[in-house]
Amino acid sequence: MSQLVGWLDPRARMDLRCLFGQDWAAPHAPIGPWRAPFHILLRGRCELWLPDSGTLVPLEEGSLVVLPRGAAHVLRTAGLQEGRGRAIRLRPGELLDLKTNVARPERADTDILCGEFEFPGRRRSMLLEALPESMVIAFAGQPEYAWLEGLVRLMAHEIAQQRPGAAAIVAQLSGTLFTLAVRAHLHARPGLPGSLDLSGVLGLMASPRLAPALQAMLAEPQMPWTVAALAERSHLSRATFAREFTRRAGTGPLALLTGLRMELASRLLAHGGQDTASVGEAVGYRSEAAFNRAFTRHAGVTPGRFRRAPSRVQGAPGAADATDGA
Repeated sequence: MSQLVGWLDPRARMDLRCLFGQDWAAPHAPIGPWRAPFHILLRGRCELWLPDSGTLVPLEEGSLVVLPRGAAHVLRTAGLQEGRGRAIRLRPGELLDLKTNVARPERADTDILCGEFEFPGRRRSMLLEALPESMVIAFAGQPEYAWLEGLVRLMAHEIAQQRPGAAAIVAQLSGTLFTLAVRAHLHARPGLPGSLDLSGVLGLMASPRLAPALQAMLAEPQMPWTVAALAERSHLSRATFAREFTRRAGTGPLALLTGLRMELASRLLAHGGQDTASVGEAVGYRSEAAFNRAFTRHAGVTPGRFRRAPSRVQGAPGAADATDGA
Protein backbone atom coordinates (compact mmCIF):
# COMPACT_ATOMS: atom_id res chain seq x y z
CA MET A 1 0.00 0.00 0.00
CA SER A 2 2.86 2.38 0.76
CA GLN A 3 4.13 2.01 -2.80
CA LEU A 4 0.73 2.61 -4.40
CA VAL A 5 0.09 5.64 -2.19
CA GLY A 6 3.57 6.91 -3.03
CA TRP A 7 2.81 6.66 -6.75
CA LEU A 8 -0.27 8.82 -6.17
CA ASP A 9 1.84 11.45 -4.41
CA PRO A 10 -1.13 12.76 -2.36
CA ARG A 11 -1.11 16.34 -1.17
CA ALA A 12 -3.59 17.72 1.31
CA ARG A 13 -4.92 20.88 2.82
CA MET A 14 -7.53 21.69 5.42
CA ASP A 15 -9.19 25.01 4.78
CA LEU A 16 -12.64 25.10 6.37
CA ARG A 17 -14.39 24.63 9.69
CA CYS A 18 -18.18 24.39 9.81
CA LEU A 19 -20.19 25.12 12.95
CA PHE A 20 -23.87 24.49 12.32
CA GLY A 21 -27.03 24.61 14.36
CA GLN A 22 -30.28 23.04 13.21
CA ASP A 23 -31.55 22.65 9.64
CA TRP A 24 -28.50 22.93 7.40
CA ALA A 25 -27.47 21.43 4.09
CA ALA A 26 -24.03 21.64 2.45
CA PRO A 27 -24.04 20.51 -1.22
CA HIS A 28 -20.80 19.73 -3.06
CA ALA A 29 -20.46 19.51 -6.83
CA PRO A 30 -18.22 16.77 -8.27
CA ILE A 31 -14.54 17.78 -8.40
CA GLY A 32 -12.81 14.53 -9.44
CA PRO A 33 -11.13 12.53 -10.62
CA TRP A 34 -7.84 13.74 -9.11
CA ARG A 35 -9.22 15.66 -6.15
CA ALA A 36 -10.81 14.04 -3.12
CA PRO A 37 -12.66 16.09 -0.48
CA PHE A 38 -12.72 14.90 3.11
CA HIS A 39 -14.78 15.83 6.17
CA ILE A 40 -14.19 15.10 9.85
CA LEU A 41 -17.28 15.18 12.05
CA LEU A 42 -15.94 16.22 15.44
CA ARG A 43 -19.28 16.85 17.14
CA GLY A 44 -22.92 16.15 16.43
CA ARG A 45 -24.75 13.97 13.92
CA CYS A 46 -25.67 14.41 10.29
CA GLU A 47 -26.04 12.41 7.10
CA LEU A 48 -24.17 11.99 3.84
CA TRP A 49 -26.25 11.89 0.65
CA LEU A 50 -24.65 10.60 -2.59
CA PRO A 51 -27.03 11.53 -5.42
CA ASP A 52 -25.21 9.59 -8.17
CA SER A 53 -25.70 6.25 -6.40
CA GLY A 54 -28.76 7.18 -4.32
CA THR A 55 -26.87 6.28 -1.14
CA LEU A 56 -27.70 7.78 2.27
CA VAL A 57 -25.18 7.26 5.10
CA PRO A 58 -25.89 8.33 8.71
CA LEU A 59 -22.83 9.92 10.32
CA GLU A 60 -22.07 9.83 14.01
CA GLU A 61 -19.78 12.05 16.04
CA GLY A 62 -16.18 10.98 15.45
CA SER A 63 -16.36 10.03 11.77
CA LEU A 64 -14.04 10.60 8.82
CA VAL A 65 -15.56 10.84 5.33
CA VAL A 66 -13.40 10.67 2.20
CA LEU A 67 -14.70 10.91 -1.38
CA PRO A 68 -11.76 9.28 -3.22
CA ARG A 69 -12.82 10.32 -6.73
CA GLY A 70 -14.46 13.63 -5.86
CA ALA A 71 -18.08 12.47 -6.21
CA ALA A 72 -20.98 14.90 -5.81
CA HIS A 73 -22.35 14.75 -2.28
CA VAL A 74 -24.40 16.58 0.33
CA LEU A 75 -23.80 16.80 4.06
CA ARG A 76 -26.97 17.78 5.89
CA THR A 77 -29.10 17.57 8.98
CA ALA A 78 -30.64 14.11 9.18
CA GLY A 79 -34.05 14.05 7.49
CA LEU A 80 -33.82 17.58 6.14
CA GLN A 81 -35.93 18.16 3.04
CA GLU A 82 -34.14 19.55 0.01
CA GLY A 83 -33.93 23.33 -0.06
CA ARG A 84 -35.15 23.77 3.53
CA GLY A 85 -31.81 24.54 5.20
CA ARG A 86 -31.02 27.82 6.92
CA ALA A 87 -28.65 30.30 5.23
CA ILE A 88 -24.93 29.62 5.71
CA ARG A 89 -22.47 32.50 6.09
CA LEU A 90 -18.72 32.58 5.52
CA ARG A 91 -16.33 34.17 8.01
CA PRO A 92 -12.67 34.36 6.88
CA GLY A 93 -10.20 33.17 9.52
CA GLU A 94 -6.44 33.19 10.08
CA LEU A 95 -6.02 29.41 10.07
CA LEU A 96 -9.33 28.12 8.68
CA ASP A 97 -12.31 29.91 7.20
CA LEU A 98 -15.53 29.41 9.12
CA LYS A 99 -19.00 28.62 7.80
CA THR A 100 -21.97 28.78 10.10
CA ASN A 101 -25.73 29.18 10.14
CA VAL A 102 -25.99 30.41 13.74
CA ALA A 103 -25.33 33.79 15.36
CA ARG A 104 -23.11 32.27 18.06
CA PRO A 105 -20.96 29.52 16.47
CA GLU A 106 -19.50 28.47 19.82
CA ARG A 107 -22.93 27.06 20.68
CA ALA A 108 -23.29 25.08 17.45
CA ASP A 109 -24.53 21.49 17.59
CA THR A 110 -22.33 20.27 14.73
CA ASP A 111 -18.59 20.80 14.25
CA ILE A 112 -16.97 19.67 10.98
CA LEU A 113 -13.43 20.10 9.65
CA CYS A 114 -13.15 20.05 5.84
CA GLY A 115 -10.26 19.70 3.43
CA GLU A 116 -9.14 18.14 0.20
CA PHE A 117 -6.58 15.67 -1.11
CA GLU A 118 -5.00 16.28 -4.50
CA PHE A 119 -3.19 13.78 -6.71
CA PRO A 120 -1.24 15.90 -9.18
CA GLY A 121 -0.32 14.94 -12.71
CA ARG A 122 -2.02 11.53 -12.75
CA ARG A 123 -3.89 9.64 -15.44
CA ARG A 124 -4.99 6.44 -13.71
CA SER A 125 -4.50 4.84 -10.31
CA MET A 126 -5.37 1.25 -9.48
CA LEU A 127 -5.61 2.22 -5.84
CA LEU A 128 -8.19 4.95 -6.45
CA GLU A 129 -10.12 2.69 -8.83
CA ALA A 130 -10.33 0.02 -6.11
CA LEU A 131 -11.77 2.42 -3.54
CA PRO A 132 -15.54 2.93 -3.15
CA GLU A 133 -17.46 6.10 -4.00
CA SER A 134 -17.12 7.12 -0.36
CA MET A 135 -15.15 5.88 2.62
CA VAL A 136 -16.73 6.44 6.02
CA ILE A 137 -14.65 5.52 9.06
CA ALA A 138 -16.39 5.87 12.43
CA PHE A 139 -13.31 6.08 14.65
CA ALA A 140 -14.67 7.42 17.96
CA GLY A 141 -14.52 4.82 20.72
CA GLN A 142 -13.17 2.12 18.37
CA PRO A 143 -9.91 0.64 19.75
CA GLU A 144 -8.79 -0.48 16.29
CA TYR A 145 -8.94 3.16 15.12
CA ALA A 146 -7.25 4.69 18.16
CA TRP A 147 -4.33 5.91 16.00
CA LEU A 148 -6.74 7.72 13.68
CA GLU A 149 -8.69 9.27 16.54
CA GLY A 150 -5.45 10.47 18.13
CA LEU A 151 -4.35 12.18 14.93
CA VAL A 152 -7.74 13.87 14.46
CA ARG A 153 -7.81 15.11 18.05
CA LEU A 154 -4.31 16.55 17.63
CA MET A 155 -5.44 18.40 14.51
CA ALA A 156 -8.49 19.75 16.31
CA HIS A 157 -6.30 20.87 19.23
CA GLU A 158 -3.91 22.75 16.93
CA ILE A 159 -6.83 24.48 15.21
CA ALA A 160 -8.39 25.48 18.53
CA GLN A 161 -5.13 26.79 20.06
CA GLN A 162 -3.79 28.49 16.90
CA ARG A 163 -0.26 28.57 18.23
CA PRO A 164 2.75 29.41 16.03
CA GLY A 165 3.26 26.73 13.39
CA ALA A 166 -0.29 25.39 13.69
CA ALA A 167 -0.99 25.78 9.97
CA ALA A 168 2.08 23.73 9.01
CA ILE A 169 1.26 21.03 11.56
CA VAL A 170 -2.35 20.72 10.38
CA ALA A 171 -1.24 20.53 6.74
CA GLN A 172 1.25 17.75 7.48
CA LEU A 173 -1.24 15.77 9.54
CA SER A 174 -3.89 16.16 6.84
CA GLY A 175 -1.56 14.54 4.34
CA THR A 176 -1.38 11.44 6.54
CA LEU A 177 -5.17 11.12 6.67
CA PHE A 178 -5.48 9.61 3.19
CA THR A 179 -3.16 6.69 3.94
CA LEU A 180 -4.84 6.08 7.30
CA ALA A 181 -8.28 6.14 5.68
CA VAL A 182 -7.22 3.57 3.06
CA ARG A 183 -5.68 1.39 5.77
CA ALA A 184 -8.87 1.58 7.82
CA HIS A 185 -10.94 0.66 4.75
CA LEU A 186 -8.62 -2.26 3.99
CA HIS A 187 -8.86 -3.70 7.50
CA ALA A 188 -12.50 -2.88 8.34
CA ARG A 189 -14.26 -5.91 9.79
CA PRO A 190 -17.71 -6.95 8.53
CA GLY A 191 -20.39 -5.03 10.38
CA LEU A 192 -18.26 -1.95 11.02
CA PRO A 193 -19.03 1.31 9.21
CA GLY A 194 -17.15 1.41 5.93
CA SER A 195 -16.68 -2.38 5.70
CA LEU A 196 -17.28 -3.44 2.11
CA ASP A 197 -16.19 -6.23 -0.20
CA LEU A 198 -12.68 -5.37 -1.38
CA SER A 199 -11.77 -5.62 -5.04
CA GLY A 200 -8.90 -4.70 -7.34
CA VAL A 201 -5.52 -4.23 -5.70
CA LEU A 202 -7.19 -3.89 -2.29
CA GLY A 203 -8.77 -7.32 -2.73
CA LEU A 204 -5.32 -8.72 -3.46
CA MET A 205 -3.78 -6.98 -0.44
CA ALA A 206 -6.46 -8.46 1.80
CA SER A 207 -5.84 -12.01 0.54
CA PRO A 208 -2.99 -13.79 2.38
CA ARG A 209 -2.66 -16.21 -0.55
CA LEU A 210 -2.56 -13.63 -3.35
CA ALA A 211 -0.76 -10.73 -1.66
CA PRO A 212 2.72 -12.23 -2.30
CA ALA A 213 2.12 -12.09 -6.06
CA LEU A 214 1.09 -8.43 -5.88
CA GLN A 215 4.11 -7.66 -3.71
CA ALA A 216 6.38 -9.29 -6.29
CA MET A 217 4.90 -7.20 -9.12
CA LEU A 218 5.31 -3.99 -7.14
CA ALA A 219 8.84 -4.81 -5.98
CA GLU A 220 10.12 -5.77 -9.46
CA PRO A 221 7.75 -4.53 -12.16
CA GLN A 222 10.52 -4.80 -14.75
CA MET A 223 10.76 -8.59 -14.35
CA PRO A 224 9.31 -10.77 -17.16
CA TRP A 225 6.63 -12.20 -14.91
CA THR A 226 4.50 -15.10 -16.10
CA VAL A 227 1.31 -16.43 -14.55
CA ALA A 228 3.20 -19.57 -13.53
CA ALA A 229 5.96 -17.57 -11.82
CA LEU A 230 3.44 -15.44 -9.92
CA ALA A 231 1.49 -18.55 -8.92
CA GLU A 232 4.70 -19.99 -7.50
CA ARG A 233 5.15 -16.88 -5.34
CA SER A 234 1.68 -17.54 -3.93
CA HIS A 235 2.30 -21.29 -3.51
CA LEU A 236 -0.70 -22.10 -5.71
CA SER A 237 -1.15 -24.08 -8.88
CA ARG A 238 -1.26 -21.99 -12.04
CA ALA A 239 -4.97 -22.70 -12.64
CA THR A 240 -6.02 -22.01 -9.03
CA PHE A 241 -3.94 -18.84 -8.90
CA ALA A 242 -5.33 -17.46 -12.17
CA ARG A 243 -8.92 -18.21 -11.10
CA GLU A 244 -8.59 -16.74 -7.59
CA PHE A 245 -6.63 -13.72 -8.81
CA THR A 246 -9.23 -12.82 -11.43
CA ARG A 247 -12.06 -13.29 -8.94
CA ARG A 248 -10.41 -10.99 -6.42
CA ALA A 249 -8.91 -8.38 -8.73
CA GLY A 250 -11.54 -8.31 -11.46
CA THR A 251 -8.82 -8.78 -14.07
CA GLY A 252 -6.10 -11.29 -14.95
CA PRO A 253 -2.59 -11.23 -13.44
CA LEU A 254 -0.79 -10.02 -16.58
CA ALA A 255 -3.40 -7.34 -17.31
CA LEU A 256 -3.00 -6.01 -13.76
CA LEU A 257 0.79 -6.15 -14.13
CA THR A 258 0.55 -4.02 -17.27
CA GLY A 259 -1.61 -1.50 -15.41
CA LEU A 260 0.91 -1.28 -12.57
CA ARG A 261 3.75 -0.82 -15.04
CA MET A 262 1.94 1.99 -16.81
CA GLU A 263 1.10 3.68 -13.53
CA LEU A 264 4.75 3.62 -12.50
CA ALA A 265 5.76 4.84 -15.96
CA SER A 266 3.35 7.78 -15.61
CA ARG A 267 5.01 8.77 -12.36
CA LEU A 268 8.53 8.48 -13.81
CA LEU A 269 7.57 10.52 -16.87
CA ALA A 270 5.84 13.20 -14.79
CA HIS A 271 8.88 13.59 -12.54
CA GLY A 272 11.28 13.88 -15.49
CA GLY A 273 14.99 13.04 -15.46
CA GLN A 274 14.73 9.94 -17.68
CA ASP A 275 14.21 9.56 -21.40
CA THR A 276 11.38 7.43 -22.77
CA ALA A 277 13.58 4.41 -23.44
CA SER A 278 14.89 4.41 -19.85
CA VAL A 279 11.36 4.65 -18.42
CA GLY A 280 10.25 1.78 -20.64
CA GLU A 281 13.16 -0.33 -19.49
CA ALA A 282 12.41 0.47 -15.85
CA VAL A 283 8.93 -1.02 -16.23
CA GLY A 284 9.93 -4.10 -18.21
CA TYR A 285 10.03 -3.08 -21.89
CA ARG A 286 13.24 -3.77 -23.81
CA SER A 287 11.84 -2.10 -26.92
CA GLU A 288 11.06 1.62 -26.82
CA ALA A 289 8.50 1.14 -29.59
CA ALA A 290 6.69 -1.57 -27.60
CA PHE A 291 6.61 0.68 -24.54
CA ASN A 292 5.29 3.60 -26.59
CA ARG A 293 2.44 1.46 -27.94
CA ALA A 294 1.53 0.06 -24.50
CA PHE A 295 1.63 3.48 -22.82
CA THR A 296 -0.45 5.12 -25.53
CA ARG A 297 -3.13 2.42 -25.16
CA HIS A 298 -3.14 3.00 -21.42
CA ALA A 299 -2.98 6.82 -21.23
CA GLY A 300 -4.44 7.88 -24.56
CA VAL A 301 -1.32 9.94 -25.38
CA THR A 302 2.27 9.08 -26.22
CA PRO A 303 4.86 9.07 -23.40
CA GLY A 304 6.49 12.20 -24.82
CA ARG A 305 3.25 14.15 -24.90
CA PHE A 306 2.32 12.95 -21.41
CA ARG A 307 5.66 14.16 -20.06
CA ARG A 308 5.27 17.59 -21.64
CA ALA A 309 1.68 18.11 -20.50
CA PRO A 310 1.01 20.29 -17.42
CA SER A 311 -0.57 18.83 -14.29
CA ARG A 312 -4.22 17.88 -14.79
CA VAL A 313 -5.15 18.99 -11.28
CA GLN A 314 -7.50 21.94 -11.42
CA GLY A 315 -7.54 24.90 -9.08
CA ALA A 316 -8.95 24.92 -5.61
CA PRO A 317 -12.70 24.69 -5.18
CA GLY A 318 -14.68 27.86 -4.62
CA ALA A 319 -14.57 27.82 -0.86
CA ALA A 320 -15.57 31.45 -0.72
CA ASP A 321 -19.07 30.78 -1.97
CA ALA A 322 -21.15 31.43 1.11
CA THR A 323 -24.05 29.42 -0.26
CA ASP A 324 -22.02 26.21 0.03
CA GLY A 325 -21.61 24.40 3.28
CA ALA A 326 -19.08 22.00 4.74
